[in-house]
Amino acid sequence: MANSLWIKTFSVFQGVWLLVLTSSFGAEPMQLNLEQAVKIALDRNLDLQAKKEELGIAEGRQIRANLLLQHNPELEGDVSNRRLEKSSEISNRNVPQGGVTFSQEFEIAGQPQHRREAANRNLAKVKLEITDFERILRFRIAEIFLKLSNVREKIRQAEQLDDLRGRLYEASKTRLALGDIPAVQLIVAEFELNRSKSDLITLQREYEQLLFRLKSELVIETDEKVDLVSSLPRQSFPLSLDELVKAVERRTDLAAFDQKRKIAEAEDLLTRAERIPNIKIGAFYAKDDKDNIVGGKISIPIPFFDRRQGEMRQALARKSIANINYVNLRQSAVKALRAAYERFKLSEKEIALYPQEAMKRFDESLALYQRAYQESAIDLADAIVFQNQVIEARTKFIDALTNYNFTLAELKFQAGIE
Repeated sequence: MANSLWIKTFSVFQGVWLLVLTSSFGAEPMQLNLEQAVKIALDRNLDLQAKKEELGIAEGRQIRANLLLQHNPELEGDVSNRRLEKSSEISNRNVPQGGVTFSQEFEIAGQPQHRREAANRNLAKVKLEITDFERILRFRIAEIFLKLSNVREKIRQAEQLDDLRGRLYEASKTRLALGDIPAVQLIVAEFELNRSKSDLITLQREYEQLLFRLKSELVIETDEKVDLVSSLPRQSFPLSLDELVKAVERRTDLAAFDQKRKIAEAEDLLTRAERIPNIKIGAFYAKDDKDNIVGGKISIPIPFFDRRQGEMRQALARKSIANINYVNLRQSAVKALRAAYERFKLSEKEIALYPQEAMKRFDESLALYQRAYQESAIDLADAIVFQNQVIEARTKFIDALTNYNFTLAELKFQAGIE
């Protein structure tokens, strides 16, 4: 009995231990680079999914426009009873009679061509709007990624500074014990150490806030761990301003507005064509007593009161609005591109102030001064002042590198290129 109880206890303990191990392995953070983040965002973004559903509406309009005839044929029938009155010596009698009519309405002013043109342009517009939404979403994710990379580099720097200040504090305790420095220097070293820890916590808080934004964009559960795989490269960009201005003409949002202009033009032509009334052609068969009657008929509405004056005025206004919006967007796009190009050139000048091995030089200088203080070659004030200067320079370099990458991403975004 005791052995059985011990075996059951061991089995329960083993199951709990396996569960803990499984949870630990399952808690591995998600490795995520920029390309993967963009792909996840494109797959999960609900606004984008809703936008793609508009394709169904546009395709339905196209299907409607491509019908052979816009109006269904009409079939009419009637039945009646006619009473024939005879002379008094002959009794009256009822004569049933009836007929059937088949008719079809036809458009004769070229309306189908203009309707198909408007529907095809509308489908192209929706596709361009979806592509432009994806372009905006990519830039949004890239912006958050760059900010996260910036803060992460600063966190690494803050952790390094915290380590340096910790060693500086320990060195100060050693030198105080040897009577090499006054007690106030130990207090200063402790203060600087606590300040570096506080700065590190502030950066970690900022990083978590940005990470929450990224998870929201990617529709990731907030408790799921994410480890970013990103960097701040120094990449060149060879295109000139004139080449970028030409690229703006192919930007997806501008192309979508151009399609809106063409839709408005097609709808204006359709409205003008609809001023000419459709004709309705039909054939009928009727039976009257012993007579069979077969014939045809044609009907044409007379546009006496309604000549589609209101619809024409609306179509003309829509066409004018579409043209104005296109010109306005194009001008705004070129202005935004020129401004982005100027910001990029300034950031390019700023990053040129720092050599390729800037970080390595900063680290070597910090290590040199740290060793100098430990060897009593310099005092605490000089060590702290130099550390602050190097950290400030490193921070400026990180911000300059981040700004360079961001202005480059913004320039590509404004130009509409990847």
